[in-house]
Amino acid sequence: METSLRALLQKQPLSATEVSIIALDVAQALNYLHHKKPSPIIHRDISSGNVLLWRRGDQWRGKVSDYGTAKFMQQIMTAAVGALLYRAPEALEPRNQTVKIDVYSFGVLLCEMCIRELPDPERRKEQVAVVKNCLLRALIRGCLESEPATRPTMEEIVEELEEPA
Repeated sequence: METSLRALLQKQPLSATEVSIIALDVAQALNYLHHKKPSPIIHRDISSGNVLLWRRGDQWRGKVSDYGTAKFMQQIMTAAVGALLYRAPEALEPRNQTVKIDVYSFGVLLCEMCIRELPDPERRKEQVAVVKNCLLRALIRGCLESEPATRPTMEEIVEELEEPA
């Protein structure tokens, strides 16, 4: 791998196309984990530091790394996992940890890719409002819903990102 997403964002902005391609790579990886049988796997630590990038032709491609905090949903979860800046509100309570905590973290990551700022929970709405691409902004807002049940699934996110712009 050439670099992490965080390192790249510190050096240069990404075009909307680059954001969409990297986001789709991450979403497909999470969707795969969330559909794992017999029990879904929750990554629990999605962040720009845990997305590794390499070039395929002239495009950046992404891979999800750092599975150290990943858990099968049927296992007993531990509280307070993942980077605080990306953490879903319900992630502090082990019994509330579902695949939707990854969806929330993905929304924070997507916002970070669009605005090149580390996420700030105190300024989250303001940061999302700065996202220029209205489709990505709507997707981010959906992922950041406070109620986990109203967030999209990773499968729905993949479908949304695969749609031609």
